[in-house]
Amino acid sequence: MITERIAEHISMAEAAQNWLRSRGSRVTDVRVFMRRPLLEIACPPSELVRSASRISETHNGGTRSVWVASLGGCRIIWR
Repeated sequence: MITERIAEHISMAEAAQNWLRSRGSRVTDVRVFMRRPLLEIACPPSELVRSASRISETHNGGTRSVWVASLGGCRIIWR
């Protein structure tokens, strides 16, 4: 069960990476979890920008915006 879910999430992440790369986005980090994969990107495509939500991230006393969107069961973030 766990290995099948991880394999499914890896496939989802690979499909999302291919889609993003075909639109000129650079994937900078990939994390595969039990719930859903998380991909961090640079230069998001316009399709994701239109559907993104803004969240705030606090680190070392500073706050910055992080944008989050979903793609094929994966979470996509950029800063």
